[in-house]
Amino acid sequence: MEENTLIQFTNVYNVLDRFIKDLSESYKSSLIRDGKKATGNLIKSIKPMPIEIISSKYIASISVADYWKWVENGRKAGGKFPPPGVILKWIEDKPILPRPINGITPSKNQLSYLIGRKIAEKGIKPGNQLNNTLNNVYQRYEKLFADAIEADLSNSLTVINRVLTKY
Repeated sequence: MEENTLIQFTNVYNVLDRFIKDLSESYKSSLIRDGKKATGNLIKSIKPMPIEIISSKYIASISVADYWKWVENGRKAGGKFPPPGVILKWIEDKPILPRPINGITPSKNQLSYLIGRKIAEKGIKPGNQLNNTLNNVYQRYEKLFADAIEADLSNSLTVINRVLTKY
């Protein structure tokens, strides 16, 4: 009698699968709603990953571009300049059109420097889209998880009782 055949959390797995897919879609919607779609690459990068079961632990995750942390957490004032190449690419992708300053229109490189300087001096306000989305989606799924756990334990107890009555 294998331990894995007695206790299966199929209902939990299914709710977790729906949860991670809902989290991914809700996170995308939150970024769009909050105007965090410069190029759309961050939004396109968000994908639910297949649930892994490792040592009886269910691992659910989403894949997202590595710069999500700057959008989510912002950047403190007084720090270093952000990489100029990243700012330049953002200017080109957005696209940002330079305005004349004192009658002189800055080049894209100059504009990149000015934006980088402002970010270094003033920082970037955190967006908190992922954290807020996670909390909202979890609230919608909390009862579903509880019900799934209850159903899976009930099913497991039924199987265990059937096995024990054979002996």
